[in-house]
Amino acid sequence: MKTPKKTLLSIATALAVTFASGAALAEYPEKPIKVIVPWGAGGDSDLTTRIWADAVEKELGVPVVVINKTGGGGVVGTSFVARAKADGYTLINAGLSNMLVTPNFTKTPYNFDTFQPVVKFTSVPLAVVVAKDSPFKNFDDFIKGANNKTVTQGSWGASSSGTIMANIIANQSGYKVKYVHAKGAADSMVSVVGGHIDSAVSFPPAFGPHVKADRARVLVMDQKMDAFPGVPTFSEYGIKGSFGGWSGVFAPKGVPQEVVDKLTAATAKVMKDPEVLKAYENIGALVDFRHGPDWITDLKATYAIYTEEAARTSKK
Repeated sequence: MKTPKKTLLSIATALAVTFASGAALAEYPEKPIKVIVPWGAGGDSDLTTRIWADAVEKELGVPVVVINKTGGGGVVGTSFVARAKADGYTLINAGLSNMLVTPNFTKTPYNFDTFQPVVKFTSVPLAVVVAKDSPFKNFDDFIKGANNKTVTQGSWGASSSGTIMANIIANQSGYKVKYVHAKGAADSMVSVVGGHIDSAVSFPPAFGPHVKADRARVLVMDQKMDAFPGVPTFSEYGIKGSFGGWSGVFAPKGVPQEVVDKLTAATAKVMKDPEVLKAYENIGALVDFRHGPDWITDLKATYAIYTEEAARTSKK
């Protein structure tokens, strides 16, 4: 017996509604989320992101996998995410260097507007660090030493935030160093404690374990921290400016607002978890949870400052 056309049409319509309803009911996230860290393992960006990822995956109910994709002073990993589908399943660890500094000081296939800022979770003060047995006992010794001979200093790329901030500090202090670039702050610290370079500009998550293990000393840093008592600040040496990094997560531009809202809500919850706060404290990172329009406005203003600085220095 032939099935009436009206019946076939009714069945097709019912199936279409069922599939459409199923698609509508699918909520983010429904599969693992990848977070690309464009720096090496063990550095501040890597450690702060892993703490965040481990915490929010419990809230989201899916794996949040951190992947290190290094190269080009953060450009390789950041470019990879810039080309990714804007569906919220491929995110980038964002920070001062790869989002605000590098696009202004070197040619990149992306800029700030290529991404959607989602959340910021920590900030970290920059410091000048040496090995425990270094002849430079304080920052005054370091300045004198750098004026008397070639002093090497580890950073993570000629156009990285670390090198640019280090240049500003050196210029205001009246010394010069020879930069030795690595994949990240963690690699620079390995070279410092191994005696391969004289110093490094670094952040607490990268140098903190070496200081605690009595393998390194902090000569000066951007702001006081209880974890490193007695260390003077740059301002105490008459150095003007703010020298610190931060860590957060961005998504490719065009990501659904639902994604931003879900990630923000999960982050807001875990940032009140004592275990998460303690984990950040243990690596020397300061919890600095920010999101939304006001934060994005501040980011754009900072980006414009670096754009102006890049234009100024290119004219020299």
